[in-house]
Amino acid sequence: MLKLLRLLFWVVVAGAVLMGGDQVLMRVPLETPGLSQVQDFYVDFRARLLGLIGIEATSPQSIEQVIGDNAEPAQQPATKPQRYLYVDESGVLQFTDRLEDVPLQYRKDAQPLAD
Repeated sequence: MLKLLRLLFWVVVAGAVLMGGDQVLMRVPLETPGLSQVQDFYVDFRARLLGLIGIEATSPQSIEQVIGDNAEPAQQPATKPQRYLYVDESGVLQFTDRLEDVPLQYRKDAQPLAD
């Protein structure tokens, strides 16, 4: 019975060491050139192994990815402002966002721009 308990103890210790190593390679950023390649290989290898049995492996997300995934899209204005084009006295094309911004003498010739 004592031998069986020792075996069980060492199996649990070995499993804990393997799980700890797995978590270090998955979550701790390793900046040393040799270790970063090992980490990249391990993450890819682990994802492929889990993919073989039908489990989709997710890589740890950075804070930027979490913010980007949860950010609400910017609200677009309901209508785009109409832009106008006119030619001034020197023959230069001028653009404006409102017809009221066009000087009175050019307002009759101002053309709305197409979208």
